[in-house]
Amino acid sequence: MKLSLNVEANSINVLALNMGRIAVEVDGIELAELIDVVCDNGYSLRIADEPGKLLIEDPLPISCRYNGIRCSTAHITREDNDLLHRLSRQVLDFDDSEWVGYTGSGYLIRLDAWAFPVLQLKRRGLSKAARRLILTLMRRYQLGIIHLDTFGELLPGFEIFDW
Repeated sequence: MKLSLNVEANSINVLALNMGRIAVEVDGIELAELIDVVCDNGYSLRIADEPGKLLIEDPLPISCRYNGIRCSTAHITREDNDLLHRLSRQVLDFDDSEWVGYTGSGYLIRLDAWAFPVLQLKRRGLSKAARRLILTLMRRYQLGIIHLDTFGELLPGFEIFDW
């Protein structure tokens, strides 16, 4: 969530909390003005159970959001690249191009398209290193989508292939 505010205040203190939440203490502005600006941006602001702690809620349901990660195609082999390219280019109804897409510089894989997406990729011939990467990231970050991109970052702790 991005929220842009232009306020004149005596002081502003921001504290990062878990799960992407922040606590903001603003001295010198009216609370009603802050609530109006937040509501104008499509969010709702409410005062939490603890006095003085403010929470911003997103009106979108959780099912509308995708948790994803972008990493380098150097984590997959050339054969994996060829396989993903082939899968993304199928044009039949109900084929693999519905969940493996070519982006021009890599591949988007929708991991929620199958109950066991890594098993589906194994059946199609994806390497053990690529499957380990996807499975580890899925478990660690509860991913719904992964973007293997030529310009993506190299992730520490995973194999790197020079092709």
